[in-house]
Amino acid sequence: EVCRDKYDAVLPLVRLLLHHHKLVPFVAAVAELDLKDTQEANTIFRGNSLATRCVDEMMKIVGKHYLKVTLKPVIDEVGYPAETFFSTWDTAPCVAENLRYYVDKVFREIVRSSISCPTLMCDVFYSLRHLAAKRFPNDPHVQYSAVSSFVFLRFFAVAVVSPHTFHLRPHHPDAQTSRTLTLISKAIQTLGSWGSLTKSKLSSFKETFMYEFFKTFQEENFTESVKKFLDDVSSAESKEPSGLSEPIHLKEG
Repeated sequence: EVCRDKYDAVLPLVRLLLHHHKLVPFVAAVAELDLKDTQEANTIFRGNSLATRCVDEMMKIVGKHYLKVTLKPVIDEVGYPAETFFSTWDTAPCVAENLRYYVDKVFREIVRSSISCPTLMCDVFYSLRHLAAKRFPNDPHVQYSAVSSFVFLRFFAVAVVSPHTFHLRPHHPDAQTSRTLTLISKAIQTLGSWGSLTKSKLSSFKETFMYEFFKTFQEENFTESVKKFLDDVSSAESKEPSGLSEPIHLKEG
């Protein structure tokens, strides 16, 4: 009612609520409204609502250091030409092995990073997890997909594909590096999507090489690693001091 476009208000609103330590109850309130309009558990928090945009901005502000310590070392390694990935699965096994190496490394760094996840992010994820379980009580997986839709799809995967936006690299990567990062990001999204490593999900890939690639990830320990990580980052126990590492600027310019 105040803003013509409510998304214009998201960033200043998040900064203000962070400053006054009121963000978690606000996100819980708007997320609950969002869930009332969600009819299918598998579409939970996938759209661009006020709730999802607020969590996105919160993660960008609060999670900067977390992203840096988790992803920057492996992002700095990436530079292998990726243009031959498409349609050359059988003729370029070394390229496939290289992609597998990067995906393994990024995935491993993420799932063991829960101890570094800021307390505020954990508190938000804890709230979203329980709201999702309450909205869809008959779906045992929804509590995990509610968290993974943010931390994997809207945080880590986005940072991998656009490292310059998250200050993980000083400049926009060149075309070949960008292609590699896009494939790694797609892989991380798939691995992080709860229950995604099923035959029905894999068969939805249009590219044959992606189907073949993900068949190599159909191991129970990957799913269990994701589950444990999501449990850790959405628990009520504090991971690190709740104070933010950097002050929140209420106004710029």
